[in-house]
Amino acid sequence: NLSNHVANGHLGCSKAAHPADPGLPALFCRRSSLPVMLRRLSSARSSKSITGVVDPHVHYWGPETHAWLKEVVPGGAAHDTPYGRFAPVAKPYTPKMHSDNLSAFAPLEKSVYIQANMHATTGAPVAETAYMQGLADVTGHPHGIIAWAPLDKPEEAGPVLDQHMKFKNFRGVRFMLDFHPTRSELNQTDRGDYMSDKKFLKGTGLVEERGLIFELQVCQVQLSEAAEFVAKFPKMQCVLNHAGFPLKGEFDAWKAGIVKLAANPNVACKIGGLGAYDGGFDADTAKPFILACIDAFGVDRCMFSSNLPVDIVDWPQGSPKDRWATYLSAMQDAGYDKASIAKCFHDNAIKIYRLD
Repeated sequence: NLSNHVANGHLGCSKAAHPADPGLPALFCRRSSLPVMLRRLSSARSSKSITGVVDPHVHYWGPETHAWLKEVVPGGAAHDTPYGRFAPVAKPYTPKMHSDNLSAFAPLEKSVYIQANMHATTGAPVAETAYMQGLADVTGHPHGIIAWAPLDKPEEAGPVLDQHMKFKNFRGVRFMLDFHPTRSELNQTDRGDYMSDKKFLKGTGLVEERGLIFELQVCQVQLSEAAEFVAKFPKMQCVLNHAGFPLKGEFDAWKAGIVKLAANPNVACKIGGLGAYDGGFDADTAKPFILACIDAFGVDRCMFSSNLPVDIVDWPQGSPKDRWATYLSAMQDAGYDKASIAKCFHDNAIKIYRLD
């Protein structure tokens, strides 16, 4: 199925020479209680207090660069799988489009591209970084690049990481670990034991040795295990994706895992993609999850993220502006000051992804 192909890089494409490197494929290359009246007023506040945002999680893609998108449209091999939900966004998504989407809320200052299995298209993990660096050189975005490396094969991972590091905007890797024992539609990898696998642990150690970021993407049921996993790499900056994919009706179980994970000071949390597997959370449902993340990790380790264009289908409650307004009203209603709000919308992403 597509998940195995994507996880293992088996999707094919042509191997024409990349103009920058003949060896690369050429591609379209503390809460206060507030009166109800104040809460209602705060929900209607504009984003004027936010002068600019840094988005630490965006996917600039298109079918020509990320060929798996061709499989999710009607008639494609993956259209009748959970990946078929991406059909509405299986088209080019560019920095200009992203800036336009976020500017309705606040100006987009900087962005971080998160790997989207382009390696499955090219067979060469570094092609993703090379392409995104070229995009950054031309458009200014992305300012940070998170790519992929075969951490389960440490003998291959080291050279791949070193190749990535030749590009100035490269910051780290994501190897998706989300695996649910009973809900296969949540799985983004082929097995659930990577975090205890000796080879994978060795490969992850190579990330730590190089001072790179590890993007931690797990299911809610894996949060406790993830807490033990990241503790083995105390010098490695880890960033939890999508707040650990909380599931509707399971707040207490999710929060318990978040608290355990947040006890590791080397972990930061990106808040976004809320309710991705439950049709997306509306604002009232989302706010307790937002505030629980901030309570657990603190304002110095939380970042709001768009997850666009994925959240167009995975969190379809309103527009991108509406989702960012939900983040803002949650913090304002809880009594956070402007400095704390600025950290979550802007400053922390600059610091964690070294974008200054």
